[in-house]
Amino acid sequence: MINLYIVYFFLLSFVGYIYECLAMVLWTGKWDNRGFLFGPIIPIYGFGALAGTLLFTYGYRNYTPLSVFIIAVVASAILEYIVHWALEKMFHAYWWDYSMAPLNINGRISLLTSLGFGVAGLLIVYVVNPFIIPLLRKISPVTLQIMALVMVALFSADLTLTISVLSSFINRVKRIDDMINQTMDDFVNNHISDSLKLEDKFFGAMDKIDVVRRKIINDRIDKADKNEVAFYKRFLYRIRGFRGENKDALNRILSRIKGENRNE
Repeated sequence: MINLYIVYFFLLSFVGYIYECLAMVLWTGKWDNRGFLFGPIIPIYGFGALAGTLLFTYGYRNYTPLSVFIIAVVASAILEYIVHWALEKMFHAYWWDYSMAPLNINGRISLLTSLGFGVAGLLIVYVVNPFIIPLLRKISPVTLQIMALVMVALFSADLTLTISVLSSFINRVKRIDDMINQTMDDFVNNHISDSLKLEDKFFGAMDKIDVVRRKIINDRIDKADKNEVAFYKRFLYRIRGFRGENKDALNRILSRIKGENRNE
């Protein structure tokens, strides 16, 4: 049974990926490669579907459509908030932002999306599971085990690569930003010493700092290896923004990359 649920987890993670990409096609008119990982899965969907399936199969069996909907709304909101918070704490980045949606909490969850997940919970319990679980049970135990092992191996490799790439990118930007800040310190001191009015000293320096900072960041991107930049682009385009330390430099690079992708 464990292998069955492992395969089920990855199948629903893939379904979640397809759902998000198609939703973005309807919303923006173009395909948007969604998710945290390189591969075509979004684990939060698989985890939520698996947790609900286990709950309604082995725990709360006297469920009704209303109870399924309420549990799915509440549980999805809690899960989505925790995952958003954890990713932000670990990587100072976020992959979705509901700040513009009504009744949102810190941009991490919103009432409308949670209600949507409530409907998804109904579909999983009453439509998806009655179809997909009997199909998985028809697969031989040996085949299921092989499928589970392959999927876990691919997932582990993808997760390792994703964490490595993101950590490497953030560390490189931090080094660049530290260098820029040191350059800016010297620049501000020289600029202020030549200014006459206090307002000119402050606002003039800030304007020039921003121009110089943008130029340095753009020069760094232009001078970087093209294959390396393309590799980062494919990953970074999924990120919605950065917070925390070095967020200004990270967000400027992200804006530059997304701007280039829109023009391609």
